[in-house]
Amino acid sequence: MAKIGKQTLGQLLIQSGKIDEHQLKNALREQKISNDYLGNVLIQMGELDEKDRNQSLSHQLKIPYIDLGHYSLDADVIKLVPKRIVREFKVLPLFELQGTLNIAITDPLDDAPINAVREVTGLKIEPIIATSIDLSNAIDLHYGMSNFVSTNSDNDSEQTNMEDLFDEARVVDLVDQIIGQSQKYKASDIHIEPREHDIRVRFRIDGQLQEFQSLPLSIAKPLISRLKIMANMDIAESRKPQDGRILFLSANSRLDLRISTYPTLHGEKSVLRLLNISDAIHSLADLGFEPGPLALYKEMQIGGEGIILVSGPTGSGKTTTLYSTLHNLETTGVNIITIEDPVEYDLENINQAQVNVKSGVTFASALRAILRQDPDIIMVGEVRDEETVELAVRAALTGHLVFSTIHTNDAASGFTRLLNWGIEPFLITSTVKGIIAQRLVRRICKTCKESYEASPVELKKVNLSTEKPITLYRGKGCLSCRNTGFSGRVAIYELLVMDDEIAQLIMDQKPGYLIREKAIEKGMVTLLENGINKAKDGETSLSEIIETLGSTRLI
Repeated sequence: MAKIGKQTLGQLLIQSGKIDEHQLKNALREQKISNDYLGNVLIQMGELDEKDRNQSLSHQLKIPYIDLGHYSLDADVIKLVPKRIVREFKVLPLFELQGTLNIAITDPLDDAPINAVREVTGLKIEPIIATSIDLSNAIDLHYGMSNFVSTNSDNDSEQTNMEDLFDEARVVDLVDQIIGQSQKYKASDIHIEPREHDIRVRFRIDGQLQEFQSLPLSIAKPLISRLKIMANMDIAESRKPQDGRILFLSANSRLDLRISTYPTLHGEKSVLRLLNISDAIHSLADLGFEPGPLALYKEMQIGGEGIILVSGPTGSGKTTTLYSTLHNLETTGVNIITIEDPVEYDLENINQAQVNVKSGVTFASALRAILRQDPDIIMVGEVRDEETVELAVRAALTGHLVFSTIHTNDAASGFTRLLNWGIEPFLITSTVKGIIAQRLVRRICKTCKESYEASPVELKKVNLSTEKPITLYRGKGCLSCRNTGFSGRVAIYELLVMDDEIAQLIMDQKPGYLIREKAIEKGMVTLLENGINKAKDGETSLSEIIETLGSTRLI
């Protein structure tokens, strides 16, 4: 192990401007109590981040520092260190040169990882410092997400004892591990799918399913039973689909999960939807609203009456838009009531109810009851039929502001859908204030974002001129984004506001494409235009816009 240099870590941190004298004195005082390393104390106090600590340690100890975000491992190097050692000691083999193996570690003062790797490899070991989050992500990426190894592993020493998997404690640990990993990668859903020879575990991250693990098929029944117990479901029933909810508590978080089971050829498939209130409430600007449409959207809410619809396919973020809107409208002087199917997030100070068809609670019946609850603002999770729409119209006509969602491809088609349900045109024009259409597109990863000159082929696909070069952006792929090039999502919107000319087209029962053309003529920014703007700003890629909208919306 390298000897500590003449300068202390505190002196180096002050010289580099990371902390000041006052912060150092407070940290040294706390260090006497905790008896921990100074760098760790500063991190725990919130005065320093791990990257700055490690870079200063690198300078002090003369040990290299590495940013694993852009580092690619060779498959032969990965095989040098067993998975068990990698996870137990939190090390990562980087490269081997002339009998010396360089490994990434987080604590250069801990000899245990170095000794463990030396013992199993017989090589000379040289440490390189990395942050714990980078190291953890790299281990998950190259070695799998857990100690439960794939059934097709070719390393006998790494094989899990199948009998041990039936131990209740092991199954509990496995479930906790899967849920914990899904949180780490900010997954929205967990898919646990029995196949002929194994169980596939997939996470939906930024709208895309990614495979994370393969588990032995023999653990299928104990695994599904554990999930059913957690959700208070019938563990003896395996022939019918079931739904339930799980409250998952970890050391530093509370997570609501909605679980659905479905019998398949090889056993029960389960899908867990992760519900975190922090994911549901955002500022409308953060969601993707640009200043102009955002101002129009807020203007639509003035007056306290009328209907505002949000359209888009399943998974396009409609509920998040409505939740964020209601959160902004919530005050002590306003009574907000919702009816949802199901209630995804528990919103403070908002009265939420859930559809229960078995008990006779439908959107229509609940909406009738809501109107007797002295509401100011009503949210109906979805308008699905003529009866619900008629009640929403009645609510708007009696002085209520009504929000709801509708399944259409664009904003103009929402009016066509209402007409097809038999709603009188004059009722639509007198109650509907506007319709928002939206989609979710993946954000470019900030860590590996790069600019490039768009090709003529790309530009032609979205009807952009090829005469002048246009700079766009894309993600190269790195550790932070699991080599996808994307991290997080942002919405693209089009907002169609009711006015006299749009109202006349509806009164004449004109088709949706004419309503759309008129709205564009009057300045409506389409989904495609909004997407192109975000691509030019570097928020997303043009290829992501093309893939999300499809050929039907590239006009």
